[in-house]
Amino acid sequence: MESHDQPAAGDNPAAGLPGITRGRRLRSLSTQLLSLALFTLLITIGCRLALETLFGLELYADFWLRDYLGNLVVALLAFALVQSRGRAMLLTAVLVIGFQMANGGKLSVLGTPVSPDDLMNIQNLFYLTEGWRRVVLMLIAALPLIALVALTPWRRKSTWGVVATLAMTALLINHFSEPLRVQLDSRFGNSVWNQPANFKNRGLALHIAQESVRTLAKVGKHPDRAAVLAATQSLDGSTALLPMPGASTPLAASTTPASPQRNVHVMVLESFFDPVTLGPEWVPEDPFPEDFRQLWAETGNSHALSPVFGGYTANAEFETLCGFPVTENAVFFEGWLRRKVPCLPAVLADAGYQTMASHPNVPGFWNRTLAYNLVGFDTYLSKESFNLEDSVEGLLLDHSFYEQAFDKVAQLDRNRPVFNYMLTYHGHLPYPSSDNYPDQVKPGKESVLLNGYLNQMWYKSRDLMDRLETLKTEDPDGLIVIFGDHLPFLGPNYGVYTEALGLPADRADFTGDMLEYLVSTPLIVIDGRNGPLKLGKLPLYRLPALILEKLGLEDDAGILAWSRNPDEQIIRPVYGMHIDMQADVVTACPDGANAPASCEASAGWLARTRLLIQDLFSGKQYSLSKLQASSSDRVDG
Repeated sequence: MESHDQPAAGDNPAAGLPGITRGRRLRSLSTQLLSLALFTLLITIGCRLALETLFGLELYADFWLRDYLGNLVVALLAFALVQSRGRAMLLTAVLVIGFQMANGGKLSVLGTPVSPDDLMNIQNLFYLTEGWRRVVLMLIAALPLIALVALTPWRRKSTWGVVATLAMTALLINHFSEPLRVQLDSRFGNSVWNQPANFKNRGLALHIAQESVRTLAKVGKHPDRAAVLAATQSLDGSTALLPMPGASTPLAASTTPASPQRNVHVMVLESFFDPVTLGPEWVPEDPFPEDFRQLWAETGNSHALSPVFGGYTANAEFETLCGFPVTENAVFFEGWLRRKVPCLPAVLADAGYQTMASHPNVPGFWNRTLAYNLVGFDTYLSKESFNLEDSVEGLLLDHSFYEQAFDKVAQLDRNRPVFNYMLTYHGHLPYPSSDNYPDQVKPGKESVLLNGYLNQMWYKSRDLMDRLETLKTEDPDGLIVIFGDHLPFLGPNYGVYTEALGLPADRADFTGDMLEYLVSTPLIVIDGRNGPLKLGKLPLYRLPALILEKLGLEDDAGILAWSRNPDEQIIRPVYGMHIDMQADVVTACPDGANAPASCEASAGWLARTRLLIQDLFSGKQYSLSKLQASSSDRVDG
């Protein structure tokens, strides 16, 4: 008698045949993986086309396969986690498209690709906008994480098996990060000074993975005591600032009595540079007033040499405050400044100064709240300390900022000198205008960004000169330091600069003169009643030593004297390379074996300086024992 609990043999030929069932599952899995691979290929092609058309990037066609395979690894990991072809396609699309477009945006604005530091600094996106725009921006930034959490079947045991496997893999990568870095660099190459080329050679997924391994290899790897002490033994004990090559005249001896009772006013001007140097075809009308041109001419048209171009103001700040160059492609305030260090504000505070920093932006941007505390500021006035009525799209006009900041200074103890450090905000991208501040000048060629920038400089330069007139009257002995933090962003891939100056498409082809131009901003130092100083070209990291020298406090400079350049030489590190200036020769010196022989001396200086930076700002601070020994010697003497 036939049982009704069992189907007829013809109804299910595969019944009881596990091999056939496994075969069907394998065919089904193969079909899903093949369709996922084809889907990822379409996304890769679409993203590459978007990067080339929307952002004007010239990708390397020879390396499209690496780009695709990297994206495919992302897709396969997504499939392993969400265990569904449809959900894996959705998660892959969100991750790949999101990161590729963010990378294109960063490359077009800052000239560098996405890096692990961007993920650590992502909270800064919160400060870029306000209101509903802030909500939308944060949702977009959080979308990959939201998609990952929402699409993953967390109740399945197999999911946690995948998570455990990934976690174990991450631990192994962290443990063997250095040998893995060596292997990856050997296989796929690495140009420290040409990160855009790294991305184009590797594809984005591999680039992020390789740079993440490099970051893991560096994190927590502090220099050892013997190496640091050996580096400090080679330091020159002199703290005097030698005349800089290119200066019109040697620094004149100060006739103002050297006294710590002189106030110091440092005015860091957002995106301030001389646009007339772009040529009359682009800038037929000078946005600067005649009195600014006259004042700057009295300095011999001195220039500050910034570590950054188009952004990362915090790196220019770090150099100005702490006397060491930024040598990494990262925001130093964010992950590299971890220890209290005797920077300029701390040194001046020990000399009796009241130290105050002012910037009318949100306090946490670029980690300034913590960073300003670590370098020695007593007070930090940020956005909530200012009346922002006189603003253009959130950018407080300089004249209002100066008026309010100096009102705060006037409320301090008049019996003690002040270190008044001010970072302006007007002049920031995207250079908006308003009915209250209509356009005053026009560029010679069509450029929305250049038009906005020129007009912000028109107002900004006049606000500066009005404030200087008042300041020199109210504080005639004050030491006044003015400079631009970096050149402005004027379009993707150096934009207007490329057209005006004939810059090559690849940063690898930039000459030393081109790089020098892209880091040079106006510098004006007024030494009280002595007037403007002729400084020639001065890297920003040399400003603290100059300030202390002019105050007669050079014996207290400490670490601020350690970055002194070799005689008759100016060294301007930029990420992955440095510019070596000797007499009239400007040489681009990439890190590594490809540098010209003339870069040997500056490369040695840079290696020692990097070691001290690692020790002082994130390491064990072994080098500070040199300062303690020097202090003991002075006391004993």
